[in-house]
Order: sequence, then C-alpha cells, then structure tokens
Amino acid sequence: MLKGYGGKNKERKHKMLTFMIIPHSTSKPIRVDISKNFIAALFFIFTGIIGWSGFVIHKQVDYWAMKAENKILAKETDYFAQEMLQARQMADNLREMERELRKLLGLKEKNKIIKYGGPTIADLERVTKYLEGRELSITPYEFKKHLSALEDETKDLEFSFGRVRQYIKEKQSLWESTPCMWPVRGRITSGFGPRIHPIKKRKEIHLAIDIGARRGMPIKAPADGEVVLSGWHSGYGKLVVIRHGHGYMTRYGHCSKLLVKAGQNVKRGQEIALVGSTGCATASHLHYEVWKSGKAQNPKRYLTEAILK
Repeated sequence: MLKGYGGKNKERKHKMLTFMIIPHSTSKPIRVDISKNFIAALFFIFTGIIGWSGFVIHKQVDYWAMKAENKILAKETDYFAQEMLQARQMADNLREMERELRKLLGLKEKNKIIKYGGPTIADLERVTKYLEGRELSITPYEFKKHLSALEDETKDLEFSFGRVRQYIKEKQSLWESTPCMWPVRGRITSGFGPRIHPIKKRKEIHLAIDIGARRGMPIKAPADGEVVLSGWHSGYGKLVVIRHGHGYMTRYGHCSKLLVKAGQNVKRGQEIALVGSTGCATASHLHYEVWKSGKAQNPKRYLTEAILK
C-alpha cells in the first residue's frame, strides 16, 4: 500500500511545475507549485481572448470603414443626382428650343424622344423630392434608369440638332447662291418676254430685262459665285457670266469695262463690271439674265429692294 501511494504521489509531482522566488534578503525562498494542466488552460484562455479581441477589432474597423464609405457614397450620390437634374433641365430647355426652332424654320415636329423604358412623371418627382432633402432614397437601379434615359434623350437631341444645322446650312447656301438683289440701280426699260427688237425691228423673246443706267455705273454681283466667262461675246458686247450654285447662273451684257476674270470667286455686292453700251445696243444699259437649271427666269422676280438697304 505504501508503495502504491508513493507511485501516485510521484506521478502527481511529475505533472506539476515548481517556481522558486528567491528574495535578495535573507528571507526564505518562496516555492509555488502550479499544475501543467492549469498553465495549459491559462494559455488557451489567453489565446482565445487575443483571438476574440482581434475579431472584434476587425469587425469594428470594418464597421467604421463601411460607415465612412457610405458617407462618401451618399455625398457622391447627391452630387451626381444634382448633376443629373441639371442635365435634365438643360435637356428640357434644349428640347423646347428645338421645337421653337423647327416651328421657325417650318420643319416637321419630332416624335416623342423616349417612347419606352423612360422615366415617368412619378419617377422624376421622386428624384426631385430626394434632391430637396426629403426622407426618400433613390436606388441604384432608379439612378441608372434615369441616367440611361437622359443619355438616350441627349443622343436624340444631338441628332435632331444636327438635322436642323444641316437644314440651315443648306438654306444658307441656297440664299448665298440666289441672285436676289438689283445688280445696278436704274429703271427697267425692257421687260422679260415677247418684244420688238429695238434695232432689228422684229418680234423676239427677250430672255432678260434691260436696266437703264448711265455709263460707268458699277454692276454688282447679286449673289456669291464663280465667274465662268469675262470677255467679248457677239451681241452681248463685253459680257460677264457667273455660276452661283444650286442651278443658278446670271449674265451681264453691254458692259463698258470688265472688273473680274474667269475662274474668280465673287461675293454678293462685289463690283464685277461697269455699265456701257457695247455690242448690239442703242443706249447705255445693263442686259441682265437669270437662269435656273438651264431655264431662263424672269429676273424681275429676284429683284428685292430690301436687300439693298
């Protein structure tokens, strides 16, 4: 029995750790016996506390990071929502301007820009309320839908304004090519159509008008164009011919002096010759012809007093 008890006591001591605290004084050393199991338990408890603390700190950091990120996202959402609303207002203004411009130019009205999938009035009111600071959130889907609709409308407006701009350019080009001013000041002495030739004394079709003016008065181009002939021509005397574009061409006969050359570009109002009586003429005047797509026109239809003012 004593032997067995001694073995158990020996085994128990084997599982213990002894710590000795020896003071500098003459006091007796302090001996502390601690079980290995107790130390292991303390180790696992300490490790668990450290691990749990790290987990909590990590979660707390994530929470504050997410909170800061949400604040940033909220500010960015407010900013982009404001920008989107301003873009929406600008698009509405441009659309109204386009309507007025089309009415002014006599163009057909465009169909509604957004036919399917666009924002409704209720949708737009939600954005407006959100921007006014009311307690109403806007989802990423709603934001994306508004932005997509606005992009589509902007593209359609850009295309529409491109068509209007092209129309204006065409009308401007036509206007610049149309001979719509008096080439010289004076009285019409012979009109367009049937008449008795003043020299040959026989009936003819007069494909021009004669504008009486004193010799040496400047003759001005009634529209932009290119001089295709500047020289002497039988019957016309000294003649200038200008091709204006859009099918228009004008002729100026009986000039006393030519001021332009073939191949030269001229502008409306530019002096091209001086009035005279060269060729088949009885007095000083301008023989003025207007042609459109190869057909003689009555020049009187193109004489506009308002252009000279």
